[in-house]
Amino acid sequence: MSLYAIEKEHRCIIENLPQLGLLKSLGLREGINVAIKSKQPMGGPVIVQVGRRCVAIARDIAQEIQVREVN
Repeated sequence: MSLYAIEKEHRCIIENLPQLGLLKSLGLREGINVAIKSKQPMGGPVIVQVGRRCVAIARDIAQEIQVREVN
């Protein structure tokens, strides 16, 4: 399932992500747990919590990140 498909306030584990250096610099790596904080309207970015900080990920990139939802 893609990161963009996860509902707001749900948590997930990143299983696969595109090879973009920017994602690693934002703290996104395979195997980490992230929470969806919000989805901006009209195809805007997804805001995810990584550790104690929040980062925005463009919709097209979020659709390429594969995740597994956790409870």
